Amino acid sequence: MKQRIQIITIIVVLIALGAGAAAYKHIKLGFPFLPEQKETVWTVEATITFTAQGGPAEVSVNMPKTDALSTIGRQSVTEGYTFKREGNQGIWTTDKAKGNQKIFFRTTAYRHTKGEKLKPGGTMETTPPLSLAGTQQTAATHIVAAAKKTEDEPVDMANTIISALNDPVNDDAVLLLSHAEEHGGKYILASGLINMAGVKARKVKGLKLSEGKKKQTLKGYIEILDGNRLKLMNPRSGELENRDEFLLWRYGNDAILDITGGSGGKITFATLARAVSAQTAAVRHGQFDRNMLIDFSIYSLPVSQQNTFKLLLLIPIGALIVVILRNLVGIQTSGTFMPILIAMVFLEVNLLAGLALFVLIVGIGLVLRSYLSSLNLLLVPRISAVLVFVIIIYVAISVISIKMGFEAGLMVTFFPMIIISWTIERMSVLWEEEGPRDVLIQGGGSLFSASLIFLAMQSKLVGHLAYSFPELLLVVLAVIIMIGSYSGYRLTELRRFEPLAGGR
Repeated sequence: MKQRIQIITIIVVLIALGAGAAAYKHIKLGFPFLPEQKETVWTVEATITFTAQGGPAEVSVNMPKTDALSTIGRQSVTEGYTFKREGNQGIWTTDKAKGNQKIFFRTTAYRHTKGEKLKPGGTMETTPPLSLAGTQQTAATHIVAAAKKTEDEPVDMANTIISALNDPVNDDAVLLLSHAEEHGGKYILASGLINMAGVKARKVKGLKLSEGKKKQTLKGYIEILDGNRLKLMNPRSGELENRDEFLLWRYGNDAILDITGGSGGKITFATLARAVSAQTAAVRHGQFDRNMLIDFSIYSLPVSQQNTFKLLLLIPIGALIVVILRNLVGIQTSGTFMPILIAMVFLEVNLLAGLALFVLIVGIGLVLRSYLSSLNLLLVPRISAVLVFVIIIYVAISVISIKMGFEAGLMVTFFPMIIISWTIERMSVLWEEEGPRDVLIQGGGSLFSASLIFLAMQSKLVGHLAYSFPELLLVVLAVIIMIGSYSGYRLTELRRFEPLAGGR
């Protein structure tokens, strides 16, 4: 009983660690569970221009709010300037600058979490209450009351208020807009009225990434809270914008650019969108943030070694299939892990050609091995002789194949000759001790197992999960241990013991 509790504990811990790490990489780092999933990556380049006065110069820019974006690259391309980042500001300094100056700053990012929500326990900072009095207060009350009378949903209520402000024949709107600058502008006024209606709102400025224009400037929008979701509304039309394709730069009327030692500062933006593999984007984001799961993983290895591990990580999947087929189904194989090695050969060749070559090599080898039996050789010399036979068979099949115009025969060299030699020896001994029937059962079971393993290893989904989430091997290990503790009937034994069950 104590051993059983220990096994259950190990299984639970392994599954929790493996599945937990995989879930973290998927949710927090954006690793996709499905292969060939794409992400839209945006490159935003800011161009800062100003006229320097001939002495030291300092340029300070409020950086965009990228909490909802996953940054995968950031670069400042400007000669003669030193760049540093302090908090949410990017600062460029130089000892001497004169005349027209240009500073380029480039950021590459993507959004793997669609539809931004407030964090649990988080609050939204809204536009401060409007200072209204007299006729302005009366006009604002009329607009808000009319919206609340006809609408219940936050989005509809905000849309109604913005439509009222955009109505040129609405006397209340005309009155308020005539004093808009007193409250910080039309957009601050609109968000303030929406707040009065009980809907949290604020003015924001940012870029529509989907436009892809060469020269853009920041545009004003109104952000509202609908439940726990942040939504973006165009104050010019009252329609919702796609927030997933919006780069939020600042709230309210805070300054974005501050220049010391120069004048005439201006900032414009160019955006470029491209589709990349979600896997690649997630790895680059993890490397940019120096995430521990990425820094100390196979992604930190040279590319050539990563390709090697792509294959090695599939071997435990093959081992799991062998365990299931042998311990649960009851299929017999020639050797424990020989089907895995044969399946790896099938990956280099193809399934039908691999099966044909395997049967041909082993068939010829068994004929030659039967002759060695009559010579009564010792084990080591006999195995060595079989190895020589196997090499001769490889050469013969390759030469005959190329002479007949079939290149498939050349793939025979992918088969591990040592493993093939031992397979021939074991099958020959089995033939002598048990007869040809058991040889066919084990040989057929080995090829059947190798075929299933090949299909699993060839699957893009299996390969993607093994490479992107190697921690799932802990779950595979837990399943293997679970099956290893099972001592009941195998599927093939049910028919064998069926008469006993029917006699009850």
